[in-house]
Amino acid sequence: MDKLQRTITFLGFAGLSVFIALCLATLMQIKLFTHSPQQLFVGYSAVISSFLCGSLWAQALNGESHSSKQLIISNLLSVLSFVCLMLNSTSSALTLLAGAYIVVYYREWHSQPPSRFSPSYQRLRLILTCVVVSTHLLILAYQ
Repeated sequence: MDKLQRTITFLGFAGLSVFIALCLATLMQIKLFTHSPQQLFVGYSAVISSFLCGSLWAQALNGESHSSKQLIISNLLSVLSFVCLMLNSTSSALTLLAGAYIVVYYREWHSQPPSRFSPSYQRLRLILTCVVVSTHLLILAYQ
């Protein structure tokens, strides 16, 4: 594994650890920094979701996706993530954000032409996406 791939893997799992920690804090009812762990989870999820939407934008700019649809989806999902911060319903926010992660993953791998990412990166993204969506579902089930 080269240095770039190691860095990508490290950062991916470091980001994932925050989802797991906030999910566990929610399940154990631990308040963090005077905020509920659900609030922090939704906020972090919205930020990371918007960050991943940038990958769709980058694919379009790099010519990996020849569709303006990719740019529109990227922007809509980013705005949706922002809206989730303002919802009074944590359940709705968690559901929408989990859906956003699934759509971003789908669009990354099903753009035309197909994604040029390496198989190891594709595997990493699948693992990260599955765990992130699972933490959303765990918190939803806990409520």
